[in-house]
Amino acid sequence: MPSAPFTALLVAGLASACTGPGRAPSTPRTDPTVRLMDTVRAHARAHGSTKSPVCSPSVELLDLKDRQGLDVRRLHDAGHPVVVWTVNDLPTMRALLQRGVDGIISDRPDLLAQAVRDFDANADGTPGDLLDADGLLDAKRFDAQGHRGARGLRPENTLPAFEAALEHGMTTLELDTVLTADGVPVLSHDPELSPAKCRHADGSPLPAPVSIASLTVARLQATYVCDKLLKDRPEQTNDRARSPEAVAFAARTGLPDPYTVPTLSQVFAFAQARRVRFNVELKRINGKTPITPAHGDAVAQAILSRGLADRADVQSFDPSALRLLQTRHPTLRTVYLLEHLPTDADL
Repeated sequence: MPSAPFTALLVAGLASACTGPGRAPSTPRTDPTVRLMDTVRAHARAHGSTKSPVCSPSVELLDLKDRQGLDVRRLHDAGHPVVVWTVNDLPTMRALLQRGVDGIISDRPDLLAQAVRDFDANADGTPGDLLDADGLLDAKRFDAQGHRGARGLRPENTLPAFEAALEHGMTTLELDTVLTADGVPVLSHDPELSPAKCRHADGSPLPAPVSIASLTVARLQATYVCDKLLKDRPEQTNDRARSPEAVAFAARTGLPDPYTVPTLSQVFAFAQARRVRFNVELKRINGKTPITPAHGDAVAQAILSRGLADRADVQSFDPSALRLLQTRHPTLRTVYLLEHLPTDADL
């Protein structure tokens, strides 16, 4: 979550124009972010895709106090959608809505839903311009994404976290995947089960991290539960009574616990009947290890086998993995995560 000083600077910067004293107007030829997205879009189209990749920058890249932040308007002029991560406070959400971003990813779907519902896009004094006829968040107008489900409200990447995101009307469930020893994509932000987040199914603590890649999916789900609460997330709860749909799904499908680490296919089965999209991240084992082709193929197969090509995106910080995915599975849309502004070396 941004610090208070950062948030104040961000809001002030977002409220101003992208050009002004201290910054020359950018053009498609001089803006590296636009050039990067133009390049990946051309690659996608060359391999038969009709879906433009999404630019997904960190919120810190939109700190415009020095007029050097990412230029949302220029990206829009070039036809590139922009979805910003990870935003957890109302002032920044409201500033980004004013800035015209296409979506926001948040640990706090309750706050994001409030910001979107209260937004007066056409400044006519009546909020709700991003809602549909039923009063729900309209995915065609704005993409409200629950980060790891609802990381600020439930233990992350779990069925109860996705249930919480759905309760608050998120249009997309954002989630992370890694592969088990038998090549099954399961949900985890980290390559290891952390003692801070997970425990043995019998209630005993983990003495040390456990590599997910060393476990079959059967052993993973029979042995571990990831329901521990984080001290820096005071709104988190793991009260099963707050997650009746997850409890019922676990009982119906034979999962030992609603906080059992789910497979990607199980998440699809849990939420597919709802009016929601999915944003599936390919996680690296570490910052330097490239994502394997098998990981991208396994995620693509899980998406395509359930007929979700038009409802599921694949995102990553690894551009080579996304380019390979575009080559092998052109019906899927890709999302390029940015944690720094691109330079010519990235093109």
